[in-house]
Amino acid sequence: MIFRSVLYYIALISCQFFSTSINAQEKNAQEILGRVSKKFQIINEYEANVTIKVDVDFIKIPIKKGTIWFMQPDKIKVKTPGFSLLPKRGMNFTPNQVFKGNYTAIYIREEKIETIATHVIKIIPDNEQDEVILSTVWVDVERNVIRKLESTTKNEGTISMVFKFGTPIKKFDLPDQILFTFDLRKNELPLGLTGDFESTPNKDKKLKNSKGTVTISYLEYFVNQGRAKSIFDDVKAKKSP
Repeated sequence: MIFRSVLYYIALISCQFFSTSINAQEKNAQEILGRVSKKFQIINEYEANVTIKVDVDFIKIPIKKGTIWFMQPDKIKVKTPGFSLLPKRGMNFTPNQVFKGNYTAIYIREEKIETIATHVIKIIPDNEQDEVILSTVWVDVERNVIRKLESTTKNEGTISMVFKFGTPIKKFDLPDQILFTFDLRKNELPLGLTGDFESTPNKDKKLKNSKGTVTISYLEYFVNQGRAKSIFDDVKAKKSP
């Protein structure tokens, strides 16, 4: 309780430090996040063919191919033969996770990511049982999509995600690539693997780099074509007695 209160006041102080009083009056964090949520709602479901590249110091892993299915509001299925990834928060991410449950949103400032203007917003879940303690999102001013997300969690350390989009803006504005960075030290064995991989010797048995990265490249989307629905209907049918 005390820790969460401290984080809350830190966020408030940051807001005062980085934003002018005029900026704070003009920018409404809830409205900005609402536009992101509304834009994502037109995507009822999709199937995506992907490649997954994992980069950690102590294991060499070949690039894997897979398929991801999503159906509103929060159904995700990932198929990557011979490969599984932890923490799952990265592979299973959708914008809906940002808006799940009750939270306090605080507008911080405008900031450029390369040449892209973004709104920086801090999100504090109201539920103290939530795995996420504090999140920061960078929302594209023009496209109303999340360009970057950083979350501090109770058990998985700090997780960072960068979203890359193609041009021009499409009707279904989904990312072409996601770069997912997580804390290796908070995940003793971040990868559950079967199949072909090669261990890298480490005499000191210490991680030289405390971060692991996963790059998910989306090769092809099939949006609102019923492909994901059929997958989840099959799963539901198999679970039924």
